[in-house]
Amino acid sequence: MKQIQLSAAQWDSPRAAHEALKEALSFPDYYGHNLDALYDCLTDLDDTLLIIEECAKASQQIGEKWSAFLTVFLDAAQNNPGLEIKLLPGSGDYI
Repeated sequence: MKQIQLSAAQWDSPRAAHEALKEALSFPDYYGHNLDALYDCLTDLDDTLLIIEECAKASQQIGEKWSAFLTVFLDAAQNNPGLEIKLLPGSGDYI
């Protein structure tokens, strides 16, 4: 399984989060930088463990939009057997 580890500490806007995810996960150039496109790309991944650290920091910086990202992460992992997502709040504990 391919493991990709990201820190969300610098995600100070939804755009920054989308850019970081696009780069780390090699999304196509036409990636739409929106939650529907994120879901589509995540559900296309095979044999991938995505670990996102510093989620508490991203939540503080992005605010209420962070919950929409969480929903997409969890829905994509549930609907794609080739994808596992672990979210770390910053203390090392999974959420």
